[in-house]
Amino acid sequence: MVVLRWVVAVVASVAAFFAVAVPWAVLSAGGDDPWDVIGPVAGVIAAGVLAALGRWASQPGASGGGGPVRKVRQSARAGGSVKQTAGSHGASARSGRRPLLESVRQKARGGGDVDQVAGDRS
Repeated sequence: MVVLRWVVAVVASVAAFFAVAVPWAVLSAGGDDPWDVIGPVAGVIAAGVLAALGRWASQPGASGGGGPVRKVRQSARAGGSVKQTAGSHGASARSGRRPLLESVRQKARGGGDVDQVAGDRS
């Protein structure tokens, strides 16, 4: 699906170039070479369209069908025992499907016991 989104972005960029350049060239009166101005202006507009749609096309988990991303990072330091748990440990409404976009970062430091839990715990 990512390739399809990039194809859409490039095609829309080319279409934006011609949507600006062709009417401008047709309506411009005279001039030896109106493309000296039309080409760069239409190119800047096409580059802006490609930048905006390229950002959309490269998003992980975008609504184009790509799977969501889950990142869990944990670190703990303690004088006692350390217990870390991450991920889905229960029946949620989204059971059987991949999780929504999620980024969990936890750090802990203590003199006693440390218990860290991340992710969907319902």
